[in-house]
Amino acid sequence: MRPHQGGKRFSSVQNAVRLLNAFSPEEAELGISELSEKLGIAKSTVHRLVTTLAGEGFIAKDPNTNLYRLGISILAISNIVTSTMPLHQTALPVIRQLGKKTKESIHIGIFRDGEVIFLNRIDGINTHASLSMIGSRVPAHCTSSGQVFLAYQPKETVNLLFSKGLKAYTRKTITDVKQMHALLDKVREQGFSVSVEELHEGIASVAAPIRNSRGQVIATVSIPGPVQRISKDALPLLTKLVLQAAKEISLRFQQLKPP
Repeated sequence: MRPHQGGKRFSSVQNAVRLLNAFSPEEAELGISELSEKLGIAKSTVHRLVTTLAGEGFIAKDPNTNLYRLGISILAISNIVTSTMPLHQTALPVIRQLGKKTKESIHIGIFRDGEVIFLNRIDGINTHASLSMIGSRVPAHCTSSGQVFLAYQPKETVNLLFSKGLKAYTRKTITDVKQMHALLDKVREQGFSVSVEELHEGIASVAAPIRNSRGQVIATVSIPGPVQRISKDALPLLTKLVLQAAKEISLRFQQLKPP
């Protein structure tokens, strides 16, 4: 019999994938009991899956804490995926140049299931510990990249996402739906978004859309950093540079020949 949760049965392969997806930057290390509870399957099944995945390098065990974390094989696969993606290859030289000009970290994000996933990251001179890692997910409503995506999503998609509630992460997170819709109108009008301490206290960011040949927003380029540097005085220049980079990446991507 296959393990199941909420009446739905999963194969061993599905549970292995679910186990890998259980890890996150917030929960980078998990134990057998925690994984069992998260996945809704028996500890013995979790232990068997972990043992198999560890043998292939996808899971690693900390000998001091006996907790598990993602292994080096995950990094190897992610590097292969990102390095061969057209968007990654197109954006990389542009964001490297943007990083040199601004001396800040630069992110390329995509939108999936109401969240932003960061595909690329160029570290600045003073990279902040709170900034997202490649492959990490952040909520859309309280990040500059996410707000750009939401501004150009179909109304039905946005309403469905907002119907689940807007979680507060700091005292500056916008949780009122009407206020959020007004913000998205502003983002569409000006063509970029600025988020100040909405996800992390002390962190601000500015983001602009990357478009395909049909004008659809497929990704974002953003500059996050401490509010002392992503400041009111610095934002005009940073916004100009982000918009230029987004336009350049869009043009390069649109000129790619299909395989």
